[in-house]
Amino acid sequence: MSFRSITRAAAVIALTTALARLLGLFREVVSARAFGTTGVYDAFLLAFMIPNFFRGLLAEGALSTAFVPVYTEILTDPQRKEERAQVVAISFTFSLVLTCSLYLLVLITVPLVQRFLHPVSRWFLTFSLLRFTFPYLIFISLSALEMGVLNCHKHFFLPAASPILLDLVWMAAILWLCPLLGGSLERQILGLCVAVTAGGAAQFLLQLPAVRRRGVSFRFNFNFRHPALLKMRRLLAPVIIGVAVGPINLLVDYSLANFLSGGMVSALWYATRLYQLPLGIFAISLSTAVLPWLAERRAQKNLMALRRELTGSLSLVCAVLLPCTIGLFLFRKEIVALLFQRGMFSASSVEITAFALGFYSLGLVGYGAASVLTRGFYAFQDTRTPVLVGVISIATNFFLDIILMGPLQHGGIALSTSLVGFSNFFCLFFLFHRQHLPFEFRKLVLLLWPVLTASGVLSGLLLLLKKFLVFLPLPVFLSACIIVASAAYLLVLFVSGYFRRERFSG
Repeated sequence: MSFRSITRAAAVIALTTALARLLGLFREVVSARAFGTTGVYDAFLLAFMIPNFFRGLLAEGALSTAFVPVYTEILTDPQRKEERAQVVAISFTFSLVLTCSLYLLVLITVPLVQRFLHPVSRWFLTFSLLRFTFPYLIFISLSALEMGVLNCHKHFFLPAASPILLDLVWMAAILWLCPLLGGSLERQILGLCVAVTAGGAAQFLLQLPAVRRRGVSFRFNFNFRHPALLKMRRLLAPVIIGVAVGPINLLVDYSLANFLSGGMVSALWYATRLYQLPLGIFAISLSTAVLPWLAERRAQKNLMALRRELTGSLSLVCAVLLPCTIGLFLFRKEIVALLFQRGMFSASSVEITAFALGFYSLGLVGYGAASVLTRGFYAFQDTRTPVLVGVISIATNFFLDIILMGPLQHGGIALSTSLVGFSNFFCLFFLFHRQHLPFEFRKLVLLLWPVLTASGVLSGLLLLLKKFLVFLPLPVFLSACIIVASAAYLLVLFVSGYFRRERFSG
């Protein structure tokens, strides 16, 4: 196995991720046309993010850390065949009771909170919509349980494809249901609330036949003292803090933005979708691909190979994300206008979204490198350090939000996010260097120098193209800039010898 094997594996994962991300981006294009950057859409996004926050904790977080290893252990033991059905039934019942209890709590507390809010405020509307979006959590948690069962039975296609249903139902609601509900945005947004819950239900129903074909059925079992459930709870408790870091930061950002003028939450939302596109396709894919190799090197006690492949991965993520940063920053207005400027998404919407995108793009390399470096800690079976760094980032993010949103409004919130990304990376880099494996700084500089040189050439070339090709229609203009700049960037990397194998094996 070699570093080239890692890049090939990352490319396969990136292709799959790209398809899902691009469909999600198309969903945002449709949403922008219908709702733009309005206060109504701000309220909906916050009402959607709250159940989505709990989804990350209770559904995906619980499944990856608790249910899957416990169920797999039972599944591989032929003598525990009857226990499989018990564990699934108990998990189903526990998930349903927990999420329904949370929904009941929402129904009780929303009227109480609204007494202290002005009836025409965005927060009042947010809590009103929350009553319609929160059932999404119930269905998506059950869908995540199905995903865990199917993955344990080595069936991956439906779990991977099911999230696409939310995008399809979301777009269908905007195109057909929302216009039927009336002319005002306040009435039309109810169609989107229905779509969110319907999308969660569709994901659950899609996987249900496949689960049943594997001899698993969902029944009620209230034996919450079962050893398997107790074991899941012990596994889940330490990790749920780490899982919560990202959603908490996002929820804090958007909640603070909701105190600014209308449309700021929507602008952050659209900008986030754009800057996370290269992050999800390249950085997360590379991080996912590199972990098995790093873990294998650690198990073999081949620390030189582990350091070489980790250093090479950090260099590669910089080589991919640095030009993305430059392109997103220099052409932020053009990209936002091309994708979103139609219907309710006006020229002012382009301005405020592009303003946030420029600041978000500055943090791409920091988050990408931190994602790769976190896998280095996992290879040493150290999950505690990344969690501690993440917890510190919650306070850092809130502190920077408060300071920067004064002079920069929602742009300050985006800049805070980027600064937190780099602070996380530097903390992780320092701690990994001290606690686990010292980096070879000379090797890292040798790998990064061609990237920095090529990025400098890329920046100058893009500025020239922006000046002399501005007369072209916007789609042609951006396409020409991407093609010419990408070719020049790769040429400089090739001439500098960046792709030579010995650079990653010396």
